[in-house]
Amino acid sequence: MVPVTMSENIEALGATDDQVLPFALENHPIRGRVVRMGPVLDDILHAHDYPDPVAHLLGEAVLIAILAGSSLKFEGRLIIQVSGDGPVSLVLVDYSTKGGVRGYARYDEAALAKLDGLTPDLGQLMGKGRFALTIDPGDAAERYQGVVALKGKDLATSAIGYFASSEQLPTHLHASIARLTNADGTKSWRGGGAIMQLIAGQSGDDEAKDAQWDHVSALFETISADELTDPQLSAGTLLYRLFHEDGVRIFEGSPLHKRCPCTPDYLRSVLSQFPKEEHDGMTEEDGRIRMTCAFCSKDFFFTPEEISTT
Repeated sequence: MVPVTMSENIEALGATDDQVLPFALENHPIRGRVVRMGPVLDDILHAHDYPDPVAHLLGEAVLIAILAGSSLKFEGRLIIQVSGDGPVSLVLVDYSTKGGVRGYARYDEAALAKLDGLTPDLGQLMGKGRFALTIDPGDAAERYQGVVALKGKDLATSAIGYFASSEQLPTHLHASIARLTNADGTKSWRGGGAIMQLIAGQSGDDEAKDAQWDHVSALFETISADELTDPQLSAGTLLYRLFHEDGVRIFEGSPLHKRCPCTPDYLRSVLSQFPKEEHDGMTEEDGRIRMTCAFCSKDFFFTPEEISTT
């Protein structure tokens, strides 16, 4: 990562959508990241035309996965899986350290409709459940998974509980989703999030570190939902507002993109693993087999002959 000094144009730092921007506080064992999302998040949430409460929930999970996964020092994936017994039974997000992200939510439309007129919180949407975070380093090592019970009114609260119990890292985290009206009258989803953590293993006076953490925590908690989703407010400006008196070092941002491996070749290879008798049961009236990607909602069609030659 390339550090950016505060003498540069602060408004230009993190002004581009769909990127994550690391930062560090000078002379403090504190690190963090800010993520701002526009078209990529809008594409993910529009793929299934989710109801607003479900879109907000999935969008929040996308932001949390990026904030957590962008700190990994190896090439791999971070997966967040939230499950519960409420109207929304599953939220799944898959983030690649190369900046690719995808997400999916499963919900009961009839049960969700009973919440009409409310602004449902996490408990109303998902009921009792769990928040699972999985780190997959690929072939290099075994997967690691941490699990905590769902708690609080939003997913950020459960994520903070994960960091406290599984990684013993004091953490503050914000994630906000908004649906804004564009100049042409259309609407699109935006999202913004920020995470700040006290880094373990730093030498120094523990009492002084605690005082530093309390001080910057109070500043971090002043971040509003509007600030995180405001397209006119860059991440650099937001960080400068918060921490300019303490000294904040901002690093070069990393771009984000929607990643989904649902290519025809990949799906054809998946179908080829099924016995021929099952292919017959999958074949529709037009003689083709339809496969729909749960993440991007695209339909792919194959003939039994195409699969048999794979």
